[in-house]
Amino acid sequence: MSDLDKLGAGQMQSMLAALVESSEDAIISKNLESVIQSWNRGAERIFGYTADEMIGQKIQTLIPEHLLFEEDEIISKLKLGERIEHYETIRRRKDGQLINISLTVSPIYDDAGKLIGGSKIARDITNQAKINKDRAILAAIVESSEDGIASKDLNSIVQTWNKSMETIFGYTAEEMIGRSITILIPPEMPDEENQLIAKLKKGERIEHYETVRVRKDGQRIDVALTVSPIRDMTGEVIGASKIIRDITKGKALKEQVDLLQATLLNVEETSRLKSSFISTVSHEIRAPLGGIIGLAEILSTEEDLSPTAKNVADAVVDASKSLYRVLNELLDYAKVEAGKVRLENRKFSLRNTIIEVVRMINPERTRKGLELRSIVDPDIPELICGDELRVKQVLLNLASNAVKFSEKGHVYIAANLAEDNEKGLVIEFKVTDTGIGLSEDTIGRLFQPYVQADPSTSRLFGGTGLGLSIAKSYVDLMGGEIGVQSKPSEGSTFWFKIPFPRATEPSPQTA
Repeated sequence: MSDLDKLGAGQMQSMLAALVESSEDAIISKNLESVIQSWNRGAERIFGYTADEMIGQKIQTLIPEHLLFEEDEIISKLKLGERIEHYETIRRRKDGQLINISLTVSPIYDDAGKLIGGSKIARDITNQAKINKDRAILAAIVESSEDGIASKDLNSIVQTWNKSMETIFGYTAEEMIGRSITILIPPEMPDEENQLIAKLKKGERIEHYETVRVRKDGQRIDVALTVSPIRDMTGEVIGASKIIRDITKGKALKEQVDLLQATLLNVEETSRLKSSFISTVSHEIRAPLGGIIGLAEILSTEEDLSPTAKNVADAVVDASKSLYRVLNELLDYAKVEAGKVRLENRKFSLRNTIIEVVRMINPERTRKGLELRSIVDPDIPELICGDELRVKQVLLNLASNAVKFSEKGHVYIAANLAEDNEKGLVIEFKVTDTGIGLSEDTIGRLFQPYVQADPSTSRLFGGTGLGLSIAKSYVDLMGGEIGVQSKPSEGSTFWFKIPFPRATEPSPQTA
């Protein structure tokens, strides 16, 4: 006879009652109307209610409103004699906190075998549910990461291997888990893994370590590693986690960027030296050239000079002035490139400026027999504030080109008030000619340095191709805009708009 057989009914009931009371789980009984009949200490601990507070109360006291239907389903299953095992759900404590629990519900029968209620064993799994949720989130993060994430033990045997590791190295998780991580290390680097393991055993973390690894297909790739020690519950290092990023493309791109930066620096230095050279040479030539022009002009005015000598003197003057203009353009372009152009905003008469431009182009215009007309909007004030020199240079360049590229017809210069507000004036200048015109292709690149309509233009008309580029730089510096409308053989209209401030004091500005 066993020890249990020797126990009397009373002793058995006492033992069972003691087991129920000492259980860490909540053990509750209820009738078929869901009224609580018994409530152990585990139930008090988990739900916060005492036995006196709960016995005689409905079990629905513990159930959140949106889950009340669960009790009806449980009662229905009990009436069918069914047992409910490890049913995970949510219940509410006395303090209002919602907790995760696991329920096991069994039917209770009387001595006659009649169903009279149910017994519930409830276990608080809130912490376990949180742990499981955190684990699931971490697992999802690891699987969805674009970086390769793997773990290994201290013998370098792979324990885990995420999807990105498969993408980076070409090995599946099934192929790598259980194998040594050294399969990825090039043969000429045999000591690298031992050195990493040695640091891990000391509890050290290796961050952003750049090295080389070998893919399944044999290709070598540049990678950046971050390796961290994994510890057990006692704090002992038992393995390592690795985060690996393929930096092959990034490294190649960085090398290209470094090369490009070095090239740009060389280009900038070359450009600076070129500008300096142009400026030096132009200055060196301009001084003696000015003397040649002066002497040639004096010679051409001598009364007793023969016609042949006079023609030669005039030719020298014309050629020297042409060369002088070229030198001036080169000097201006060198200044623009070097960013050394300064604006001097002062009061000046725009009408006088246009008269000066007309005077300067008049000899060539007269020689060609072109009609020349200038119009200034009467609404433009007599004095405006701006950089007269730069305005004159732009206007002179456009007007000189109009005369140069027109063999017959006319050249019109106009200045009109486009805007007049509290900030200042916006004046639009137009130079219209009846010259050779421009193609659409040429218009698209006309304001770039060295651009001319076609190769024959420079041979026929001369010029450096820098004038319009310099004009655009000046207009941009003054905060304006410049453009052209033209068609081949139908002449051109060059225009530019300049804002002129209402400032009364000079305001120098540097490009």
